[in-house]
Amino acid sequence: MELEVSDDQIQAVAEQVQVHKFGGSSLADAYCYRRVARIVTEYAGASDLVVVSAAGDTTNRILAIIDAKQEADETGDAGMAEVLLKQLEKYQQGLISGLLTGAHQERVMAASVEDFERWWNWLAGGETIERRPELLSYGELWSARLLSALLQQQGTQSDFIDARTFLVADDAPEPFIRTEVSRIGLLNRIAPHAGTRFIVTGFICSDPEGRSLILGRNGSDYSATLVGSLIDSKQVTIWKDVAGVYSADPRKVERVVSLPILDWQEAEELARLGSPVLHPRTFQPVDRERMVIAVRSSLKVENQQTRIGRYDDTEPTGKVLTALSEVVLFRVDLRDAKLIEAFEELDLTPLISWNEVAQHHAYYAYHQNHLEFMEQWLDAQDLKGSASKLTGYSMLALVGNRIQETEQYATFKQETGEQALRRLAITPDNNAVVAILEQKLDNRLLNKIHSQLFSYRRSLGVLVVGRGNIGSAWLSLYRRLRERINEQMDVRIIGILNSTRMWLDYNGVDLTDWQDNFERLARPYEMSQLIPELPNAPYDELVMLDLTDATAVAQLYPSFFANGLHIISANKRAGASSESQYDEIRTIQREYEREWYYNTTVGAGLPLNYALNDLRNSGDSIRSISGIFSGTMSWLFENFNSEVKFSDLVREAKQRGLSEPDPREDLSCQDIIRKLLILAREIGLRLDWKDIDVDSLLPEHLADIPLDEFMQRLPELDDGMQDLYQDAQKTGKVPRLLASFAVQDDDSVRARVGIEYIPEGDMLANLIPGENIFVIYTDWYHEMPLVISGPGAGKEVTAGGVQSDLNQLLSRLSKKS
Repeated sequence: MELEVSDDQIQAVAEQVQVHKFGGSSLADAYCYRRVARIVTEYAGASDLVVVSAAGDTTNRILAIIDAKQEADETGDAGMAEVLLKQLEKYQQGLISGLLTGAHQERVMAASVEDFERWWNWLAGGETIERRPELLSYGELWSARLLSALLQQQGTQSDFIDARTFLVADDAPEPFIRTEVSRIGLLNRIAPHAGTRFIVTGFICSDPEGRSLILGRNGSDYSATLVGSLIDSKQVTIWKDVAGVYSADPRKVERVVSLPILDWQEAEELARLGSPVLHPRTFQPVDRERMVIAVRSSLKVENQQTRIGRYDDTEPTGKVLTALSEVVLFRVDLRDAKLIEAFEELDLTPLISWNEVAQHHAYYAYHQNHLEFMEQWLDAQDLKGSASKLTGYSMLALVGNRIQETEQYATFKQETGEQALRRLAITPDNNAVVAILEQKLDNRLLNKIHSQLFSYRRSLGVLVVGRGNIGSAWLSLYRRLRERINEQMDVRIIGILNSTRMWLDYNGVDLTDWQDNFERLARPYEMSQLIPELPNAPYDELVMLDLTDATAVAQLYPSFFANGLHIISANKRAGASSESQYDEIRTIQREYEREWYYNTTVGAGLPLNYALNDLRNSGDSIRSISGIFSGTMSWLFENFNSEVKFSDLVREAKQRGLSEPDPREDLSCQDIIRKLLILAREIGLRLDWKDIDVDSLLPEHLADIPLDEFMQRLPELDDGMQDLYQDAQKTGKVPRLLASFAVQDDDSVRARVGIEYIPEGDMLANLIPGENIFVIYTDWYHEMPLVISGPGAGKEVTAGGVQSDLNQLLSRLSKKS
């Protein structure tokens, strides 16, 4: 066979095509098929390959039919085999009927009918199929054909490939792959068809004569990495029921830690020691210099993943506590040199082995699952009398890079030493320490040892809603401060959202080139549907950063709180909502004991709310607050004079990100009113929109027109603003937009927002453009006010304020037990 594609096509495949693998449980029913189709559509590239296993328990059903047929050949009663075959036919064709319609259903159903006619003919004796692999191969073939048709029906360009048409191997207990001919066959099939998602059968291949072979149980994972190696792919993603690899089995151990990365040697050692997630054969074909294996959950796609690759520079650390509840020992007489040599040459590597010279014994520890194989092997050696089997043992192992150099090694040694320890040994590559225990394991012991080995760090998942000026500035700030931020807790950004699309990854989004990645990976969403899913994120705490100006987001604060999220707001809409809605938000927040920080809603990055809270918590009472609350209005009026058009300043403020996205929010004083309400409510006052006296700068005829039209008609403001300025100048003053509220003697609140004329020498008339100033009178500060001033607008300043709120939240959460 010769290559029929160009070097450029081969290179394009290597650089662009990744491999995805889905096991039988991921395809168990119609719902599962649809979920896999969605994953393939949204998470696989347009030319990626998808390797599939037989759906659900199809392989077991086929094996049961084969056994029943053999029994029927002996007894003459094929009743059981017929029942089992009818059930398999109903199951497979039920999937087709449940998933496909129209021409797609007709085509796939016709192929299925033809397949089962052959099966019924075989069962009746009309056709002889002697090789089990020929029958077993149907399971994968049916899965690949059906998934490809489902994708086609959904509008995705797809086709399926029977691996037997390219994957050639020599027959053996573990077939030996003919790599070059298989590589050529696969490249010839896929390279000319960029933009097609090919569904490939796992588990099966063929010999040079075209006869079916199987790669063995767990052969589909092996098929995936094998296919990936044939095309020199950069990544193989194995989709499972669990979200990657953890520091222990999450079904047995509480508070396990997710592992974002594993080195090849660590992963292979973990697989050898019985990990239920990984199988040793998966790693055999891998190019360790180039490929990465990602292990992800098909049930919770956004959950974290584990990436297995070459990570040479990792520090020595124990990563996974793994356990086997049943281990069998074989004790061999050291004086039987021939048997000792046979054990040493056996392909099946023991968990550990050791010699006890004084007693003339060698010991080999194996997983209980290998007992039948070992007994058959010993019988074949005809030397079984020199070996004895010992049961009642279990195994604990700590896997990690350069394990003997870690502090955890001493802890593991001490903890296992307090048990019925039979043997403790370091594996030859120093990537694991293994303890053989002469006792049963229980979950209490596993949890105890796990808690001693892994210092548990509380984790915080951050959902960033809003990727505009403030969102982008904060993400940039977070990248610079990440190490410092993570000193208190394990903090990861799990999602970035705009109003219509989200990029969600519970493992933590990669912020390198995040804008480009967002465009590539973000997908449509509905916030109301997303929020109930967020508690599934594997974090101790979750926080939503609302960096929008959206009412729709603010209205969902009760739902965020009720689903366990804390909130940090740069959005003023919730804090300044109607009194009834604000009361509801606060009630839900207190009921679910969530934190809500919103210092940037007033004064951007100024520590205003912190100062007010500190005064109140120390026993002081706030009597009044007045000043220039808007950085936008400060900038506008400090730059405004008789020689500058007010409309030009508004345009410039919008362009520089100093105003709200719609400047009318500032000009109508709506933005200032919100800030005033937030401050008043922060100190416990009852105040609503109707209670505030407002003089707006926005003419009514410009209030409700489209934003683009408003920006074109901005010059209509200029004459009125110039009249205002000249009027103030008559008495040596300048106009400034002030906000204030004061508590009266009868405890009522007087609040106002509007233009006031300020003497040119007053501090309120001489601010740095963009500066906010808050003049605070209290019972303690009644003769000379407390004044807080500083920048009140700008994306960097506001991003810093958001980070300050996050620091406050981290400080509070990190103290929780």
